[in-house]
Amino acid sequence: MTHSSDAPPGSAAAIRPAPRETMPSLLSRTAALRGLTVWEMTAELGIGQKAFLDHAEEAVAQVRDLMGLEHARWSELLSWTPVPAEGVRMRFRGEEVVSRSVTNPTVRGCPRCLSEDMEQAISHAADAMAMRGDWQLRDVHLCVRHGQPLVALWTRSRRSERFDYAARLGETVADLRAGRLDFPLEQVTEYDTWLDERLGAGRDESWLGSLPIDVAAKACQRLGEALATWGVAGSDSQATPPRALGYSVLRRGPSDFQDALHDLASAASGPHDAWRKAFGGLYDWLAYGGQDDPRCDVLRDLMREVILDAWPVAEGETILGVATPRRRLHSVASAAKAGGVSEAVMRALLVRHGLAEADDPRPDARLTVDADKAIPIVAQASRMIGERQLRVRMGVPSKERFESLVRAGLLAPVLPLEVSKHCWDPQGADRMMDALLRDGREVDGSDSGWIHPNAAAKRLRVGIEVVIRAMTAGTLRVGVLRGERAYSALRVREVELDILRPAAPDGPTVSEYAATVGLRREGGLNALIADGHVSATMIFNPRTRREGRYMTQADIAAFRARFTTVTILSRDHDLPAQQVSRRLRAKGVQRFQPGSGSTAETYGPVYLVAETEAVFA
Repeated sequence: MTHSSDAPPGSAAAIRPAPRETMPSLLSRTAALRGLTVWEMTAELGIGQKAFLDHAEEAVAQVRDLMGLEHARWSELLSWTPVPAEGVRMRFRGEEVVSRSVTNPTVRGCPRCLSEDMEQAISHAADAMAMRGDWQLRDVHLCVRHGQPLVALWTRSRRSERFDYAARLGETVADLRAGRLDFPLEQVTEYDTWLDERLGAGRDESWLGSLPIDVAAKACQRLGEALATWGVAGSDSQATPPRALGYSVLRRGPSDFQDALHDLASAASGPHDAWRKAFGGLYDWLAYGGQDDPRCDVLRDLMREVILDAWPVAEGETILGVATPRRRLHSVASAAKAGGVSEAVMRALLVRHGLAEADDPRPDARLTVDADKAIPIVAQASRMIGERQLRVRMGVPSKERFESLVRAGLLAPVLPLEVSKHCWDPQGADRMMDALLRDGREVDGSDSGWIHPNAAAKRLRVGIEVVIRAMTAGTLRVGVLRGERAYSALRVREVELDILRPAAPDGPTVSEYAATVGLRREGGLNALIADGHVSATMIFNPRTRREGRYMTQADIAAFRARFTTVTILSRDHDLPAQQVSRRLRAKGVQRFQPGSGSTAETYGPVYLVAETEAVFA
């Protein structure tokens, strides 16, 4: 009810505040009951129009005296009435909110609530229709009791016209009764219930309770809009109002808020998608609309952390009002710019060093890596030069000698030539040259006892790496042509090279062993090996740099266990070869000759040990 049965009609006491009604609304209804406009009544009371609109203390006291309301009811009425505070703030429901969140030329309301009010009219509709304070908050979208979206009732720029509620509401009576202001009902979301309870009871047990009500509500709407734009709020996000999407995240706390921002950052994966595009109106509000509002600082701080964790923000760049103290991330693009190379080269370098995957589909501007880990890679990129430049730097005019260093693994390109012609990091070459030249002694170019390391390697039949490592280790003395400091000026003592000659295999070659057992002339040992009767081992000879067949101790032992020859028997029994041959023939011992007739194989003067033992017992 909006009037009192025990007060005479037409008196101020006959009007009682409706739930959530504002002071201007109650005064306007009181004036309407007396057949006056609100400004005629204030003039009658001697209250200045501006003083009333500004809620001057004296004007408010006069209205309270007129209404005769007890303290509790009067305090409730004033709490739903936005009152100017310091700066561009208003006091509303025990909180400070920005003025624009509760003041607007367009006045909204619930047509169903107003239609119900008209049924309680004393004289005419305007004296019963109460304007609710919650309708003033821009972030209230519907009437929770009816599920009716708030509608624009009128728009007036001049405050005196806007707040003459009885006059303005009187203009809407016909439309209200005809239902022309009704809109299809909407489902009341958790956001709507939360905001209504916070306004009505002042309760908010969610994380949003730590934020001012207008900041909390605005954050829900802006975050929800971003989530809906990028489609990262779930399969039913299209059917859910943005304000509810944002509330479902923010009510759970800062961690969930940042998780949602990271999801938005990942969704905005285009090469030119920066944080403003990813976060949309939420970022614009925090960066520009509320940039001077310290009440938004906690949201700005949380968003700034996500930006620094998701984008390659440079040191010193200002993000949401704070200069970045240090770079956290490098993208392929920013690292390429810092290193002075192309993005293709930088991506290849990051992959080579294990900071990026070769199949990462993100564009160069969005593929990010830890900035600290990228420092040496950026430095390497800035050093890289071409082969010709490296040869000049080292003093290697001969391309052949340069390539020998590459084949030996002493020099290696950082990247394949097809990625970049400038694929050589001179740092490794500089270290090698420093080590070679550090203890070098000056020598005369006319001294034939000193030769170039490559010539020494060729003479030794070893790789150049063997000579270079001996030089850096001090095994070989290093000479440098007088007045020069280049690879071409390096020299080593020829007489010292024997120390580097590799040892030959420990065992004779097949040919050498065949000669010692008397099977070389007829190729008998080679034939025995070829037919699988005798074993031999392939061994690399570092002196000849070739592989060959050798008779190891195991191969020799296996041969002697099964076979013997005239030469072996002659040596073992200290008999002339002719006498050995005669004894064998006299006892009928035949050469080892597998097969029979035309298929018999002849291997020369080789016999089975088992058949000769009795002859020389």
